[in-house]
Amino acid sequence: MLLLSALLVVAGAHTALLLESVAGNQREHQRAFEAAEAALLDAERDIRQLAFDPASQAYVACSALAEHPCRRAEYDRVFPNRDTGWVGAYLNDGANSCAQGICYFSGRDSVAAASGSEAFRFWGRDAYKNKHASFGQFTGAPDAGNPALAGAKYWIEVIDRENSRYPLYRITAVATGARGSTGGAGGTKVELQVSFDPDPVNKIN
Repeated sequence: MLLLSALLVVAGAHTALLLESVAGNQREHQRAFEAAEAALLDAERDIRQLAFDPASQAYVACSALAEHPCRRAEYDRVFPNRDTGWVGAYLNDGANSCAQGICYFSGRDSVAAASGSEAFRFWGRDAYKNKHASFGQFTGAPDAGNPALAGAKYWIEVIDRENSRYPLYRITAVATGARGSTGGAGGTKVELQVSFDPDPVNKIN
């Protein structure tokens, strides 16, 4: 009876540890997923030139702030403007390049991002993976002490559209759970991607 009781206790402890591990993994994945989602939104604010205003605790136009972290043409790679060279400004860095989280791939096949193209999962390759923008880098968004959010990063692909006022942007965000973001082994990594069209809808057919 004592041996049977001991086996039941050991089995129960093992099950409890297993359930705790499963719950921890789910929690890590959720943290990483939420951080990646936040990075996508941060990238959209970056494109729209919005920055966090500590006084109002809201996002406002960069131009409304005396001091802001937003992109400046004299310091960083900026988003294309038809009055200042459009995507041709990127070609000085080569046909395919990333800098400060803004990426441009000139090949038509790269726009489709099919397997074998230059843009296919480019954010994991040595030439591009360190060319990201970090969460809050260009918007001043607070990370609220969240390790997963502090380590979240994104890349914005500029996709040329000749007949549009704005290009199409494809945003890729990557975030790692709190365990992995602090340099520990393992860690849950989440990759999210979305297309962002900054051109407002003026007419609905």
